[in-house]
Amino acid sequence: MPRVSVIAKNYAKTLFLVARKNNAIEIVSKELNIFKENFSSNFAYELKNPVISKNDLVKIINEVTTKFKLGNLSSNFFASVVKNRRLNLFPEIHAEFIRMTQEYQNILEVEVITSTISVDLTNVKRHLEKNNPSKKIIIKHTITPKILGGVQIKIGSNLIDSSLKNQIEQIKKECLTAIN
Repeated sequence: MPRVSVIAKNYAKTLFLVARKNNAIEIVSKELNIFKENFSSNFAYELKNPVISKNDLVKIINEVTTKFKLGNLSSNFFASVVKNRRLNLFPEIHAEFIRMTQEYQNILEVEVITSTISVDLTNVKRHLEKNNPSKKIIIKHTITPKILGGVQIKIGSNLIDSSLKNQIEQIKKECLTAIN
């Protein structure tokens, strides 16, 4: 997961706390996802233009949030972000908000990377549930032929790599060490 700036963390934390207080975490998550699907970094950088007044910025973002049918909490949040010319941080804010939401809901998101689609993920899920009994495990399956075979499991920033490609690399290193 990419590093998140302190400013983005503060925005995400504030939004999360307000959403939690209003029992609106799920609603805000959905609305952030809607905004993310339509987000353009070009649009964000255009709104950083100092020629555009803060009032005009708020009018623009209010039109956008109305078009996307976002609620008051999300609309007010985006108005604040745009007024402070921080919309370019939205991808980081979104990622941090999702991370906080998953932590709050005891969700452990795991990415399982395989070379083919014909892999039974039930054993992986069962093992993860055994080692994390208080967590709800959500598996995201990614297919990447370049790992050649085996499996890679990403849990947060940790990677368990038992791919064929990694095993070949390890053997290659051992052979080169033995030769030198």
